[in-house]
Amino acid sequence: MTRLIYISILILPVLSSLFLYITAYDTKNTSKDISQIKNEILIQKKEIMILESELSLLAQPERIQGLSQDFGLKLEPIKISQMKEIEDIPLKSSNKVLDELVERSLIGYSRSNKSE
Repeated sequence: MTRLIYISILILPVLSSLFLYITAYDTKNTSKDISQIKNEILIQKKEIMILESELSLLAQPERIQGLSQDFGLKLEPIKISQMKEIEDIPLKSSNKVLDELVERSLIGYSRSNKSE
């Protein structure tokens, strides 16, 4: 019986130290991963800023006007009659069966709205 107690007393610290070593190793790897991800985020933010500055440079009205004159385009300002609402855009039907189901489900909805 005492032999079993001595063996368990020797094995328990070994197992606990192994567990602590594995946990510490995983923690170091996780912190490395987090720092790499933070660096990648900073790089992506810098690239986004560069692209936004390039877009603002390319979208300057004077530049667009010069290009339209160089290539013989006749660009005019947008008229108010050309502007539409989002509701004016027709929906493209993707699936006839689904469209029928949606229409059936909206029949009761449209009736209740019309009565109000």
